[in-house]
Amino acid sequence: MKTPTKVIRTDKWKLNPSPGQKILFSETVKVYRQACRYLVGIIYTHWSELGGLTAVQLTPAVEKLMHKTAKRPNIKYPQFNKAFYKFPSYYRRAAIAFAAGQVSSYVTRYREWQSGSRKRKDSKPPRLNADTGCYPALYKGQCYKLHGFDQIEIKAFNGKDWVWTTVQITGLRERHKIATNKMMSPSLIFNVRYCHLSVPFTCKPEKRQPLANITAVDLGINTTATVAVVTHSGTVIHRDFIHLGRDIDRRDK
Repeated sequence: MKTPTKVIRTDKWKLNPSPGQKILFSETVKVYRQACRYLVGIIYTHWSELGGLTAVQLTPAVEKLMHKTAKRPNIKYPQFNKAFYKFPSYYRRAAIAFAAGQVSSYVTRYREWQSGSRKRKDSKPPRLNADTGCYPALYKGQCYKLHGFDQIEIKAFNGKDWVWTTVQITGLRERHKIATNKMMSPSLIFNVRYCHLSVPFTCKPEKRQPLANITAVDLGINTTATVAVVTHSGTVIHRDFIHLGRDIDRRDK
């Protein structure tokens, strides 16, 4: 029997930021999107070199182009460090991953368009959209710290520097209570209407008993109900149509 595959399910954790924290989160999303737009241009320019790399290889390859360090003083795009001073490393890597995904999607769609794979003959070519409504992914320890499940500390931008701020969690679901579920990096969703964390979980579905049969009931229109018994291999071993005239007469009155 095959091992159950992992599935991803996402919960929404509602936050209750103060007016000051709303300004911080607004600035954080704003500067993150600016960084993503900047990186889309760099990655697209060098896609012939970057396109064949794995996700693990791509991030350091992009950083060699735009992130200055003591061991790497000469880079091709020094403007990034000047425009995004003290930009946290994990926010930068999240932005690189997002920008690479945008470029990869565009290149694939454009090649399909060039090859003639179009919904209509007069379809316009796809465009590289660097101005997307993305939100920052938060990495544990570097971008956020959980204090139980009623408070979370988030690294946010105040317009000049990156600071930690603690915000109340006012609503969440139950997936974090299941021991087999693994919490992944959440995203900070903030706009004028709402503020919450989008929290993905890797879930392991329960193993189905290999010898157990499944009974299904389908309520129909022409028949009152159809009952079927199916084995784990998909074989229907019993089927019954419930079609009682007396009940139908009552239903149609």
